[in-house]
Amino acid sequence: MFEKFFSKQRDKKENILPHNIRGRNIHSNVIPTVCNLRNMLEKLVKVKGDCSKLKQWEQRSYKAYRIEDINSKIVCSPKSHWKSIIRNHILDRKLSDFGASCIDIYLVGYVSETYGVGKSKFLDYVKENKISDKDNSGKAIWQVGKADGVYLGILNEDGTIKDWDFIKEWVQIN
Repeated sequence: MFEKFFSKQRDKKENILPHNIRGRNIHSNVIPTVCNLRNMLEKLVKVKGDCSKLKQWEQRSYKAYRIEDINSKIVCSPKSHWKSIIRNHILDRKLSDFGASCIDIYLVGYVSETYGVGKSKFLDYVKENKISDKDNSGKAIWQVGKADGVYLGILNEDGTIKDWDFIKEWVQIN
């Protein structure tokens, strides 16, 4: 009986969580990186918004989230406002405008809700769907997606979706 219930719930989530969101396929152009959003923002403020002073991996995160569009907002705002600035920024643009780090959040949530919870399940999914055949790449995608998603209040610590309202707006589900 419980198995039928959970099976139905999983089917519903697969229908809610599409493979293609706002013009971007979640299985393509997923490039692992080692820098999470929070660390990059802290460094950006430390260097007073001068992105040229960020390390190469920090610049990848900066570009992936298109922080150049909101640089002054971040630098001039208290740390407590950064999350809402980033969340609104993500919702204001097409997901296809963002780089891999942003899609990593969705991918972690998608896999956790439709395929299974946990890093090992995520790594299996990444291989099975030919996102990458390398464990280290899958681990990097998991690490950044989960860290950024938790930081922004979109994901829970286990990678499942915490803020369904955000996700529905992000993928433009009525």
